[in-house]
Amino acid sequence: MIKANPVVFILILIAVVSALWIIFSWSYGSVLESKKSQIELLERQISDYKEKLHGASPDQAKAKIDALEQTLKVTVGAKWDPLSGSQISFLTSRLKDIQKSRVSVMYENALGKELAQNIFEAFKQAGWEEAQLGPGGGLGDGIVVGWSSRAVAVKAALESTAKFPRVWAKDTEKEIPDLIIVGVGLNSF
Repeated sequence: MIKANPVVFILILIAVVSALWIIFSWSYGSVLESKKSQIELLERQISDYKEKLHGASPDQAKAKIDALEQTLKVTVGAKWDPLSGSQISFLTSRLKDIQKSRVSVMYENALGKELAQNIFEAFKQAGWEEAQLGPGGGLGDGIVVGWSSRAVAVKAALESTAKFPRVWAKDTEKEIPDLIIVGVGLNSF
């Protein structure tokens, strides 16, 4: 049949190939247009990031973010973990053995307030009737106890209760009569 009508066969073959070409061109054209749109979107996003980063490379942007996080950590600190119920009970039992007096429990900022409240609660449960809780300033890093030689015993009680990054004694030789301070400072560790 092909030998009998070669011209018709060639025309039909050309028509089929042309039809397939048109179909594939249309189909892949939409795929290519979609990919082109995606590339344009990504280029706009990259341009926007470069503008926001003032031309900084990703490594430079990371270094700047790390520096800002370090500055925040040193100036404000991180949130202190509160004491659990069993830790409060343990601290209470340790504080009962220390000669009682006035105690002022303070916190540097809101990130240490809950821990300061836990420590205050332990003092109250241990029978320290003149315990006070309130904000304080200039407490430094970690937890500070001081203004009495008995502060050393309070420091030991705190250290045995939980793994605080830093508990330190200050001015324990001052012996301010009848007063111990406990300050929850910055948690910058």
